[in-house]
Amino acid sequence: MKKIEELFQRTILKEMIYSVVFAILGLIIFLNSDMTNKTAGLLIGIFFLFDGILYLYMFLQRKDISFWKINVFYGVLSIILGIFIMFNPLAMINFLNILLGLWLFVEGISKFMYFYRFRKIEESSYRVVLVSSISMVLLGLIAMFNPFRAIIITKTVGMVIVLYNVLNLNDLVLFKKRCSKFMKGLK
Repeated sequence: MKKIEELFQRTILKEMIYSVVFAILGLIIFLNSDMTNKTAGLLIGIFFLFDGILYLYMFLQRKDISFWKINVFYGVLSIILGIFIMFNPLAMINFLNILLGLWLFVEGISKFMYFYRFRKIEESSYRVVLVSSISMVLLGLIAMFNPFRAIIITKTVGMVIVLYNVLNLNDLVLFKKRCSKFMKGLK
């Protein structure tokens, strides 16, 4: 159990670094709205690609824990989307918000699974995870149905990336602080 807890701690730290880096990337995209749509599409493709690789890595590190098997699906989907967007950034600009919204929606549903598990083990932070889950679902819906997507796509994408990573970082800090209790609930 101690080895799994140490692995969990290291993985959480890596994900925290990942969230900070991509929050900064989102802020750069938001602040530099004069950036071309092609560049924004390329950056989002890279984001999806790295996200998919991270989720596959997380699955491989914890494949003996059934709770994380969903990471295979999520990782493969993110990699496929990332590669497609990277090689077709101009064709994807009109659908970028929809894809980003769908990804955030799925991520919010994934966080809801954490909420359910944490509530089941009576972890007091389950409400924070529920708020994070609902926020990600709402961000996803806003991104999918943004009526201004053609006008302010770069700003929208940048802000959604920042907000997602801030929410994710919040959850990761919470997970790191309560690692041992979470490990009991995730088995």
